Amino acid sequence: MPHPALGRIVHYRGREGLKTVRAAVITATIDTLDPRGVAAGTVDGLDSPQHVHLHVFTPGHTGFPEQNVPYSPGRGGTPEPGCWAWPDFTRGPAL
Repeated sequence: MPHPALGRIVHYRGREGLKTVRAAVITATIDTLDPRGVAAGTVDGLDSPQHVHLHVFTPGHTGFPEQNVPYSPGRGGTPEPGCWAWPDFTRGPAL
């Protein structure tokens, strides 16, 4: 599994557990998070190297941030609720 990296596109499934999976961009990783912001309480910390901060994209809207999101590929590459996963590139583009 690739290491999470700033700016990478991933899939995110909402905490409510709906089947909708959204595109998201990684906005912070354990390597890019400023510890001064965490200490000051202005930025949420990350619980592990596989947790990330995301900006989730929604159709017709500007999207929303999600903080300290864990990695979980779930079944068939669909993340568990409240988690992110790498896109499944083996399926190819949808037609």
